[in-house]
Amino acid sequence: MLIDVHCHCNLYLNIEEIIKEAKEVGVEKIISVGMSALGLERVLEISSHYDSIYPALGIHPEEVQMNRNIESQLDTLLAFIKKNKLKLCSIGEVGLDHYFVKNKELFALQKKIFNKMLSLAQELELPVNLHTKGAEQLVFDMLPSYAIPNINIHWYSGPEHLLKLGIDRGYYFSITPALSYSTAVKKTVMMVNKDHLLLESDGPVKYSGEIGTPAMIRDVLYKISKLKDLHQDELEKQICENTKKAFPLLFK
Repeated sequence: MLIDVHCHCNLYLNIEEIIKEAKEVGVEKIISVGMSALGLERVLEISSHYDSIYPALGIHPEEVQMNRNIESQLDTLLAFIKKNKLKLCSIGEVGLDHYFVKNKELFALQKKIFNKMLSLAQELELPVNLHTKGAEQLVFDMLPSYAIPNINIHWYSGPEHLLKLGIDRGYYFSITPALSYSTAVKKTVMMVNKDHLLLESDGPVKYSGEIGTPAMIRDVLYKISKLKDLHQDELEKQICENTKKAFPLLFK
């Protein structure tokens, strides 16, 4: 069984087709991560209609430049997430971004929101799905202040010394279809032990012009098995076990 631990299911227009294609290649479970104030209810709605989709709620760091009202909405959004805590398998997608968000005046607000999200994950005893692009050092500096069950770093492409630090701390790392062309993602695969690797599509992000879907993680598994010289069936079982440990509520 394959599990996509990081997908934006609410952004697809053809979600039934996406789920069908995923199941045809053995993807049985999909974590649908929230991003925006507007999208959280939709994530819950989709997950209530499809038994293979599991919701994670959070505020993406790019929301600070997409939504000028996010700071004033924050308390309401936190209350909404708490109200729906029994439906959730994770807090996500949350983190910091100093790569796509260029306006440094927004960094303080990003950090404020991220701290709130980490506090929430600690309070609800939920794992987190993290975005770290361009702000890896700051994210890794902040994490030890919180007692969070498990931490997954989504699509890591940052400095090698921080990757080593994350490995030492026992973080999980989810691998995207960018493995086909990204030197940074290949390095992550090679450095992270097989017992801390996970799979994700990050769909509908595009890879070389092709819309990402959960079905693509079958090929990601194949490429990881080749890079690490592991039998594909063995690796699939291992990553399934990893996912059970990282996101146990997927299996309740």
